[in-house]
Amino acid sequence: MRLAHTDFGGEGPPIVILHALFASAKNWASVGRALAARGHAYALDLRNHGHSPRAASHSLRDLVADLEEWVADNLGNPPVLLGHSMGGLTVMAFALQRPERTRALVVVDIAPRAYGGSFERELQALRLDLSHYRTRAEVDRVLAPLLPDPRVRQFFQTGIEAAPLGFRWMTNGEALEASRLLHGSEPELFAGSYAGPVLVVAGGASPYVRPEDHRLLADFFPNVRIEVIPEADHWVQASSPAAFRAAVERFLDGLPLS
Repeated sequence: MRLAHTDFGGEGPPIVILHALFASAKNWASVGRALAARGHAYALDLRNHGHSPRAASHSLRDLVADLEEWVADNLGNPPVLLGHSMGGLTVMAFALQRPERTRALVVVDIAPRAYGGSFERELQALRLDLSHYRTRAEVDRVLAPLLPDPRVRQFFQTGIEAAPLGFRWMTNGEALEASRLLHGSEPELFAGSYAGPVLVVAGGASPYVRPEDHRLLADFFPNVRIEVIPEADHWVQASSPAAFRAAVERFLDGLPLS
């Protein structure tokens, strides 16, 4: 699985960003450009998202193996791994399995445990045939009954592209619908511990990192620092961008040089 990536440039140790479910590297462009001042920054498209290949399987084990392959193919030094939600599960599992290949972690609003929940409306949206529509305004109108929040629709439309007829989804909804990851995060991949530096940035208005998760995070990551941004929702980097970047930049600036 040769993952697509965006290279934001920069000098110094590598910083690799992994996005959330239904997202892509495109959603992290502004953060990637900012972090390029503190290292060589990249953002990946995970399998079945963005410009990366499609595959029938979409498990956390797959995502960790894809990341391991990408790091081996593209980097000479262990990276700082920054992951949001699904990407956060991936970087945590990677660090626990490959600590020698991980310089540090930034985990955005997720904990190392199983998550349930329904994504039926989002999956219904991905089942829509967009080839009949000629403008993004038409796509927006057809998505509105399923995704009434304009912010969610705008986010989802970053995952479409022009096709010979109309538009097409870049996200592989069929694989995601069959994925065990959407119904439980394969907690068996969370074992052992990673002793390197870890920052968890949680949204105070988000249910994804609960107070009881703080102990769980410390069990797996004894050198963890947890920062809660009170006004932020699950999309911390979008709902509180200044506070999010400040937290990440403080963490990066405090890492050992070696």
